[in-house]
Amino acid sequence: MVRITPDVGRNILHLELTGRPTAADALQVEGQLREAISRLRAPFDVLSDVRGLESLDDLPIADARRVGELLAKARVRRVVRVVGKSSAAAIQMERVARLLGHSAHLAFSREEAESLLAQR
Repeated sequence: MVRITPDVGRNILHLELTGRPTAADALQVEGQLREAISRLRAPFDVLSDVRGLESLDDLPIADARRVGELLAKARVRRVVRVVGKSSAAAIQMERVARLLGHSAHLAFSREEAESLLAQR
């Protein structure tokens, strides 16, 4: 499952990935992502929380690429990924990010991620 929430006041896009996202999830996410991006000012920051992510094995790379391209076109400034103790999922996310041509700062808690984004 993927949850997308724009924080308009702080100009941050919150993404939370849990479980095992699928191609069906990616289609739903694209619409939600377009809506959320339209509410933010470019460039904006992204806080990606993958602590509850089990695996990306069920998500075709083409679907991940489309979502990544949406973000790239929207002009993302910084990405901070909250990995917690989910090292396998964090490694998968980093591999996908490299394929899509972007990188993220890693944080081990939501508080640490918020602190990194507060630094300008």
